[in-house]
Amino acid sequence: MISTVLLDVDNTLLDFNACALASMQDAFCAFDLPFSKEVVFPTFLRINDQLWAQIEEGNLTKREHYQIRWNLILKELGIDFDGFRLEEKFVEGLHHYAVPISGAMELVSYLSKRYSVCVASNAPCSQQKQRLKTAGLFSHFDRFYFSETIGHQKPSKDFFTFCLKDLEISDPRQVVMIGDSYKADIQGANSCGITTIWYDAKNSWRRSRSGADHIVHGLLEIKKIL
Repeated sequence: MISTVLLDVDNTLLDFNACALASMQDAFCAFDLPFSKEVVFPTFLRINDQLWAQIEEGNLTKREHYQIRWNLILKELGIDFDGFRLEEKFVEGLHHYAVPISGAMELVSYLSKRYSVCVASNAPCSQQKQRLKTAGLFSHFDRFYFSETIGHQKPSKDFFTFCLKDLEISDPRQVVMIGDSYKADIQGANSCGITTIWYDAKNSWRRSRSGADHIVHGLLEIKKIL
């Protein structure tokens, strides 16, 4: 019987892309840098996704990611500016933006009345907690698991093993992991025998090709499963 739900945050509960766009617009404005949503934003998404893929493969640390992300983006954009200064301003802004995914509040409220609900995130602890508070979601969570405090990050089996041990759960089938990243959330949780629900908002894979126990394309579909 399911007793506990682990929930990812970015692009599962909170719209990271919307928050990132608002924060980078603020950062570019603060340094009087030229900004075009049609050019800067897709460049950011592509390079950021590439870097996070390296992090999940264990080939890049998050510290290195923050040191090089905006330098790489600015170089491609042809903008001569210190990328690390822009990174600091960008991350500072991310603390203050929280745009919930459609159905996030209803889902978390629903789950918290039936299960122990916990955050499971690779993003910075202080940033995510602040954003969850801003979105009005924070109070629904019983525990918070962040890779920077655990010392391991999703999809590492050690991340999920830590969660199970801290929860004092011996049977991983009592736990469900819900997330948007197939590699970090679904494959990672699968490695520990945790039940998985893949929030595949982009409808990117066919069910027959996925190792997820369940696939949903909208958050409120989860209420039919749990």
